[in-house]
Amino acid sequence: MAEQARREELRQTRKAAFERILANAPLTFSAVQLRMLLRALVNLDPYTFADDVAEEIAGGDENHQSTAEETLLAAIDGLGDEKLTGFTLRLALTSHVAMPRQGEVDILAEAEAIFLQPPQPKKASSRKAGKPTPIKATSKKSAPKKKTAA
Repeated sequence: MAEQARREELRQTRKAAFERILANAPLTFSAVQLRMLLRALVNLDPYTFADDVAEEIAGGDENHQSTAEETLLAAIDGLGDEKLTGFTLRLALTSHVAMPRQGEVDILAEAEAIFLQPPQPKKASSRKAGKPTPIKATSKKSAPKKKTAA
């Protein structure tokens, strides 16, 4: 019984991480994020991933008569531009919410580390930000001034 409760808690934790990743999806992917996304896609089960995502979108509605592909295409067509990367993450990560089998890579944990990490501060340059660099006035005369003796 304790083992079952532990597994349920772990399942809920993974589902919550999945939802946080989707909620914080960037508008565009960095190279690191895109590489992780591609890793998730490569590790998908090509026979069931569309069904998994369509079932989640349909919300378990048993009266839903569309095929998985039709459900996904309708969802894509109804998305605003700012939601496309989140939907891409949903496609790639839905099948990875379940605990990985022993020896398998934990794609969801990898995605959590990459997508939910706090942004790294940019390196400070030697100039202080916000202060303009003063421009020195140039002289119109090209010849240097000579000192005169008094």
